[in-house]
Amino acid sequence: MQAKEITDMIDKIIYIAFSLALISSPLVRGQCLSENDEKLDEQVSNDLSGITDFGLDLFREIFPYNVSRNFFFSPYSIWNALALAYFGSEDHTLLQLQKVLHLTDKVTAMKQWKQLQYMYEMRQMNNSDYTFNLANKAFFDTSVNLRPCMTEIMNKELENLDFGQAESAAKTINDFVSIVTKGRISQIVNSGDISNSKMALVNAAFFKGTWLYQFKASATKKELFYATPEDYFFVDMMSQKGNFKSGPSEELGAHILELPYTGEDISMIILLPPFIAGEEGFNNMVAKLNGPLLHKEIDSLWRGQVEVSLPKFKLSEAVGDELITSLVKMGISDLFDPRLANLTAFDPAGGLSVGKAIHKAFVEVNEEGTEAGAATALIQFRVARPIEPEKFICNHPFLFLIFDNATKNILFLGAYKNPKA
Repeated sequence: MQAKEITDMIDKIIYIAFSLALISSPLVRGQCLSENDEKLDEQVSNDLSGITDFGLDLFREIFPYNVSRNFFFSPYSIWNALALAYFGSEDHTLLQLQKVLHLTDKVTAMKQWKQLQYMYEMRQMNNSDYTFNLANKAFFDTSVNLRPCMTEIMNKELENLDFGQAESAAKTINDFVSIVTKGRISQIVNSGDISNSKMALVNAAFFKGTWLYQFKASATKKELFYATPEDYFFVDMMSQKGNFKSGPSEELGAHILELPYTGEDISMIILLPPFIAGEEGFNNMVAKLNGPLLHKEIDSLWRGQVEVSLPKFKLSEAVGDELITSLVKMGISDLFDPRLANLTAFDPAGGLSVGKAIHKAFVEVNEEGTEAGAATALIQFRVARPIEPEKFICNHPFLFLIFDNATKNILFLGAYKNPKA
């Protein structure tokens, strides 16, 4: 039995176990999320193209991809933090979040959200091939009277803190993020961020995996990387020849390569536009990307001998006010306006809104594999199939995803464009 078949079978078992567990959960006992709970008996879709579309939409909005710089973030982390707000929202705030997050209703969203959490937890308990941690937490000041039914449904995610004790509250939030990210992100907020707040919506994610086919350190050599035809630098370029899935995408105007991590649940997907297309090729590729197209192109890759060259690199990113600006442009505006925000599904008394957003992420790619983490707080060309081994040389700007193969979910997304940026 192939590794992917085993993974698919495990995920089906996990889904059945999750569905059985859900039957007896508090979610099915009340009317907290919906006036009609009949939908709770319906099977939730495994299609995560909506999350993918949200991540790509946000990437296009937040990253000035027409400039020569690098970028790395976790769209899944930000989606999760906003999903927390969605579950507590009502009226116009709900409709805005629902549209931008590509959701249909709270019950379906909650089932899918819980199912994904359960699946990742079970996967982690049953394999040692890689580490992927994901945790969500909504911290509320002790003055916030949370609805009992919400604390039942989200008993792991909702927590009261005394925000008046800002130093202590910040430490609790930072400790939560540090534990999930294995200490790689030790601080997401400071006392000043929360001293006058009533709520902090926090998500943290961490991934560490080794390549299924590792690069040999002895094969790493100094090679040129071209940020532009006129702007180039020497980088440590890893190289190997192996049996990988790859292929051209005419619609995206790019070559695509899959580099699987051990266990094959998760892979790095690299999208490389032709160098002769320059900056315009990269920008056109990004502009055309959407969830269904990305999934179709990945599914159509073929396996064959490929000579791969990939730079070693480390990236880190901190995004603050520009995250709110981007989300407002995408259509989420009420959430960040104290006069308009409606989060009364959390506390009927109202008064809750998001005034600050913080997202931090890092990634390190080397011969052994990849380590990445993130935390979010919301306060055309044609190529014939080659006969000889194809060459996939990442010596000019490329897009890369850390991609969950089973759920087709983008966990992390980055652009590597300039070694000196």
